[in-house]
Amino acid sequence: MLRRRTGSVDKAKTGTRAQGNLQVRTGLRSRKSVLGTVLLAALVPLVLSSCMNTEQADVSSVDPAEAAQRTAPEWTGSEAQGVYDIGLTLRKDGSFVVTTSIEVTNRSKDSWRDIGFYLVPNALNAEATPDYEAGSDAEVNISSLKVGGKPSNYTLTNNALTVDLPQLLKPGQTAEVSVNYGLSLPENGPRLSRVGNNYYLAHWYPMLAPYEEGWVLRDYDGVGESYETGYGAYTVRYRMPQAYLVAGSAEDGKIRAVSSGVVTGTDIKDFYLALLDPEEWEFDTRTAGSTQLRVFTPKGAELLEETADMAADTYAYFSTNIGDNPSPEVDLIANDGYMEYPNVVEVAADAEAQRPVLVHELAHQWFYYRVSSDPYDEAWLDESITEFAASLLNTERLGSEEAGFADARTASTAYPTKTYANLPMDQFDDDTYYSTIYGKIPLLLNDFFADHGGREGAIDFLSAYYAEFKMKQVNTEEFKAFFEDYFEGDQSEYLNSWLR
Repeated sequence: MLRRRTGSVDKAKTGTRAQGNLQVRTGLRSRKSVLGTVLLAALVPLVLSSCMNTEQADVSSVDPAEAAQRTAPEWTGSEAQGVYDIGLTLRKDGSFVVTTSIEVTNRSKDSWRDIGFYLVPNALNAEATPDYEAGSDAEVNISSLKVGGKPSNYTLTNNALTVDLPQLLKPGQTAEVSVNYGLSLPENGPRLSRVGNNYYLAHWYPMLAPYEEGWVLRDYDGVGESYETGYGAYTVRYRMPQAYLVAGSAEDGKIRAVSSGVVTGTDIKDFYLALLDPEEWEFDTRTAGSTQLRVFTPKGAELLEETADMAADTYAYFSTNIGDNPSPEVDLIANDGYMEYPNVVEVAADAEAQRPVLVHELAHQWFYYRVSSDPYDEAWLDESITEFAASLLNTERLGSEEAGFADARTASTAYPTKTYANLPMDQFDDDTYYSTIYGKIPLLLNDFFADHGGREGAIDFLSAYYAEFKMKQVNTEEFKAFFEDYFEGDQSEYLNSWLR
């Protein structure tokens, strides 16, 4: 994810700007920004099995036989595993009705008295999150919450939803939690947003929190990823009063406007869905290896062909040089979102900003999605490594290291930096986070590899790192151990200079 900076050190305000017939979101893109241009935050891949039915679909729970056939996630990122069945109905007034049934399996050694979820929309208002900026607040109204088909007590504070269990859930046991609610999206909000007749559904459903000797539930922080969820299996059914172009984390298939459908997928974390007004968007597809790239750009922006070609080149480069990404389909939406999700990236809506944003966001499909990490306590493991990988690609494509690492150099000198990168987000302010994570660390890595194989040596290291931790969650200590093993020697002086 990324928040744009413009001018010298001014922070962009939230708002909209016209691109052709489409209002495009700008500003407030969290702690991912760049001076005078844009920095980015992309995806890290997803192992996904998916199908789509665009016939009229009943937005109701999947029957037990169908649920039993689902494949469990390959890895969940915590000791809690979730299988989601979600129904989404868009009303004529622009609000949604959401029905969810989540099968939660206890993979820990503890017995649970409750289950924790992130319900982020509840925190998307100025009262819960004082620095939240949007044209309107999100609204969540829970109409029903049940465990095993019976009403249950719960607490909802900020974005933390804690559901009481009627009896202890022992290791290996599964509970079904159903949450039904009404949802109104913020106008021109960051991430979760309604922009005119377009709906961007990010962190919109109850996301199972990680369990680590207790539920990891933090208050929402709009300047970074304060929430975390493991990989899960999903069935998502949607119905709208008119036809929309649908882009999302599951495989959607042929691009066409539909008014209902069902998508399914496994090994997805943070399921994203966009409903795009077909009158405002043009689209095209490209193929990179076995992955189809579906590209959506605003009509009138004259951006489609360039964005689609750049996406194919970028995805092919990372697949060839870093490692195979088995996603059958990845969507790119040029809405100035500057954000990564599993199998979806929101990129720039103008040609000048596109390269740094698109390359960074697509790199996240490798480092965030396939190789996972804690985005709050150790954001450098996806953001700094993603920016380093993006800068290596841009060095080759733009013909010089100066051009390839231009954004990192701009970031590193914009504000003071922290000594250490692996700090929780609450130990950074917005400016030092930007300069340290997007500037200082990618440059430190580049300086190291200048004496250890250059760009080719760096690519080889990232490829080995990806192979080692693909579909796993990595932390700083594991990174340091891998680094020293890879280079067969004591690297503590270098590593301890920027990792505590």
